[in-house]
Amino acid sequence: MLRTISALSVAAAVAASFVPATATAQDLPAAKDLVARYVTAIGGRDALLKYTSIRSTGFFEMPAAGLKGDLRIVQSKDGRTSMRITVPGMGELAGGYDGTVGWSMNPMQGPRVLEGKELAQMQEDAGFLTLLRESPAIDSMSTIEQTTIGGEACYKVKVSYKSGRVSYDCYSVATGLMAGTISVQESSMGTLEVTTAMTDWKDFGGVKFATRMRQQAMGQEQVLGVDAIEFDGVDDASAFLLPDAVKAVVTQKKGP
Repeated sequence: MLRTISALSVAAAVAASFVPATATAQDLPAAKDLVARYVTAIGGRDALLKYTSIRSTGFFEMPAAGLKGDLRIVQSKDGRTSMRITVPGMGELAGGYDGTVGWSMNPMQGPRVLEGKELAQMQEDAGFLTLLRESPAIDSMSTIEQTTIGGEACYKVKVSYKSGRVSYDCYSVATGLMAGTISVQESSMGTLEVTTAMTDWKDFGGVKFATRMRQQAMGQEQVLGVDAIEFDGVDDASAFLLPDAVKAVVTQKKGP
């Protein structure tokens, strides 16, 4: 779960290399069966879709740089997203999608309004149906091999989007839960390959979520940890409002 974290791109990425295994194509479960098993393992489709918003709080860490901060993510069923990371001594790194505008903001670059592939990817990854792999943006899925990620044996599924983008999900052989993902992320730094290992699945409100996500990109590792998850908060909608600095950029782009 929490796939939209990667779409917001604060830095990206985990040391989890895929190692080829010996299963033949005939031995591999169909992608649709792996997804169905995964949805059952997290608690079922209805258990997730009964909620309108998910609010996750925890921490962000870059061990090599000695950085650690607070993490807050809010996601809505209809696709709106907000993420804020506060790092002492650095400030706030934030990003979101309000259903129309995708944006990011940090102390180094200031406010940015996303366009092109960055915005398209955020739109493709938005909403609870994406977490269930039911997004209308997905064109096809196919199981390509049995492998490992983060030491966990898993089935690797290729996910092809109508836009032409491709990513990979890896479903645990033992539990059916998602062991990790490999995706190409568009960012202000260019195109990045991001590998994420997902562990420590826990139940919140009848739905299981990965509470530790180790990511790696460009040789850098970051950890996203979730300590608490709440649903349908009365103030969640306010999280999706554009910051004033982003509104100013939007106005500037529209022109007089």
